[in-house]
Amino acid sequence: MSLEAAATALDRAVTDRDTDAYDAALGALWQSAREASPREMAAVLPVCAGVLRRLPIGMGAQLAILCGAFVEHGVPAAPVAGAIAEGFGEALSRARRVRAAWDRAGRPVPLPGPQSPMEEYADLEAAIAPELGAEAAASGGEGWYALGMWQMPALSLLQLDAEARRAFPRELAEACADLAEEWPDLEWIAGLLAVLDDEPLLVLHRPSGRGYEVTIGGLGDNFQLHTLLAGALSGPEAEGLLGDLNVDPRWIAAASDGPEETFGGSAEGRFNPVDAYGKWIWNEGVPADIPFFEGRRVVVLDPPAYGRSWSNNRRYPQMRGVLRLDRVLPRAEAATWLAKVAPSA
Repeated sequence: MSLEAAATALDRAVTDRDTDAYDAALGALWQSAREASPREMAAVLPVCAGVLRRLPIGMGAQLAILCGAFVEHGVPAAPVAGAIAEGFGEALSRARRVRAAWDRAGRPVPLPGPQSPMEEYADLEAAIAPELGAEAAASGGEGWYALGMWQMPALSLLQLDAEARRAFPRELAEACADLAEEWPDLEWIAGLLAVLDDEPLLVLHRPSGRGYEVTIGGLGDNFQLHTLLAGALSGPEAEGLLGDLNVDPRWIAAASDGPEETFGGSAEGRFNPVDAYGKWIWNEGVPADIPFFEGRRVVVLDPPAYGRSWSNNRRYPQMRGVLRLDRVLPRAEAATWLAKVAPSA
């Protein structure tokens, strides 16, 4: 059966509410996907997205994983991003209610994990039923079980596609943090939910009096930001840049879109970044932590306070990091901004 025929059969099975036909069509879809081209995958993704939105989250989890695999093969995620964001968000919401009810009940049974037998999920539902009612407990148990699977396509889409990142509400990060102890991958997802895309930054280099406008996207932490700023601003002073900052091309490759083969060794700091209020911008943080000042995020580059180095890699290897130098500010404009920002604390 072709991939298109399997997707059509899957859609028909859901319309007919035929569970056996659905299972057969899903198996055929997985099998056909092994030999399918990215073009064929892209053609069926809108059908799969429509099916996902009509399925219970437990039943739809395997299809969501397959859609995530399509995206990993280079298929644009836009047709399915909303459906996966909704399914992941629903599983997360139900799991959060389960965790709260379990706490109120005095934690009477262990919380099941990804490898737990189904009996443990049944025990959990029975334990929280007095708190939620039988129907809500069953719905919550489905969410707790499904969350382990919905995390996988969420991780793929959030790393691989900037448009997909826009489909995931940032508010999900709080719920991810609440459940990260039980589901450790949620900590990674929370970080991805904080990623900025097409985000303008004003960058001021205090020692030289220079200023720049840059746009960033897909940066998982400020280690990447620091490295890519050094790469973008290294160049001829006659062009308004900072001279040769001795930036190893391998650092730029690892911080942008280089394969994991480019990882390894250490990257070195070239600045001491602070915000417009004089507080240090720690490399361990993320660009979203940089506060706004007069309507924009501002990074002030001071000389290094001490030698810094860090592992030459990316926190999210599948995510492409971007920093584009848009404009070199005239000296007078840069001086105006530098007069407004605070000295380093």
